[in-house]
Amino acid sequence: MQKRKRFYVALAIYAVLAGLIWVTMEDVPLPVGNGQVGIRSLTLIVLAVFAVRTVLHFRDQIRDEQDDEEVPS
Repeated sequence: MQKRKRFYVALAIYAVLAGLIWVTMEDVPLPVGNGQVGIRSLTLIVLAVFAVRTVLHFRDQIRDEQDDEEVPS
Protein backbone atom coordinates (compact mmCIF):
# COMPACT_ATOMS: atom_id res chain seq x y z
CA MET A 1 0.00 0.00 0.00
CA GLN A 2 2.92 2.33 0.69
CA LYS A 3 4.12 2.11 -2.92
CA ARG A 4 0.68 2.97 -4.24
CA LYS A 5 0.51 6.03 -2.00
CA ARG A 6 3.96 7.18 -3.15
CA PHE A 7 2.88 6.68 -6.76
CA TYR A 8 -0.20 8.87 -6.35
CA VAL A 9 1.82 11.52 -4.52
CA ALA A 10 4.36 11.53 -7.38
CA LEU A 11 1.59 11.96 -9.96
CA ALA A 12 0.06 14.78 -7.92
CA ILE A 13 3.45 16.52 -7.77
CA TYR A 14 3.81 16.17 -11.54
CA ALA A 15 0.37 17.73 -11.97
CA VAL A 16 1.25 20.64 -9.68
CA LEU A 17 4.52 21.19 -11.53
CA ALA A 18 2.69 21.15 -14.87
CA GLY A 19 0.26 23.75 -13.55
CA LEU A 20 3.08 25.94 -12.30
CA ILE A 21 4.89 25.65 -15.63
CA TRP A 22 1.73 26.63 -17.49
CA VAL A 23 1.07 29.66 -15.26
CA THR A 24 4.59 31.01 -14.83
CA MET A 25 6.33 30.40 -18.16
CA GLU A 26 5.74 32.31 -21.35
CA ASP A 27 5.46 30.33 -24.57
CA VAL A 28 8.50 31.92 -26.23
CA PRO A 29 9.32 30.08 -29.47
CA LEU A 30 12.67 28.31 -29.79
CA PRO A 31 14.06 27.31 -33.19
CA VAL A 32 14.22 23.53 -33.48
CA GLY A 33 15.24 22.10 -36.82
CA ASN A 34 13.09 23.72 -39.50
CA GLY A 35 10.34 24.80 -37.11
CA GLN A 36 9.78 26.32 -33.71
CA VAL A 37 8.72 24.88 -30.38
CA GLY A 38 7.52 26.94 -27.44
CA ILE A 39 9.69 26.81 -24.34
CA ARG A 40 6.60 26.08 -22.23
CA SER A 41 5.70 23.16 -24.49
CA LEU A 42 9.23 21.82 -24.40
CA THR A 43 9.29 21.97 -20.59
CA LEU A 44 5.92 20.21 -20.37
CA ILE A 45 7.17 17.49 -22.72
CA VAL A 46 10.20 16.86 -20.49
CA LEU A 47 7.93 16.70 -17.44
CA ALA A 48 5.60 14.30 -19.27
CA VAL A 49 8.55 12.01 -20.03
CA PHE A 50 9.35 11.81 -16.32
CA ALA A 51 5.69 11.12 -15.50
CA VAL A 52 5.52 8.31 -18.07
CA ARG A 53 8.74 6.81 -16.70
CA THR A 54 7.20 6.88 -13.22
CA VAL A 55 4.05 5.11 -14.45
CA LEU A 56 6.06 2.46 -16.28
CA HIS A 57 8.31 1.89 -13.27
CA PHE A 58 5.29 1.48 -10.99
CA ARG A 59 3.68 -0.92 -13.48
CA ASP A 60 6.86 -3.04 -13.54
CA GLN A 61 6.97 -3.15 -9.75
CA ILE A 62 3.34 -4.31 -9.59
CA ARG A 63 4.06 -7.04 -12.16
CA ASP A 64 7.12 -8.19 -10.22
CA GLU A 65 5.13 -8.38 -6.98
CA GLN A 66 2.36 -10.36 -8.71
CA ASP A 67 4.91 -12.75 -10.20
CA ASP A 68 6.50 -13.28 -6.78
CA GLU A 69 3.11 -14.07 -5.26
CA GLU A 70 2.27 -16.60 -7.99
CA VAL A 71 5.51 -18.59 -7.65
CA PRO A 72 5.09 -21.29 -5.00
CA SER A 73 7.81 -21.39 -2.36
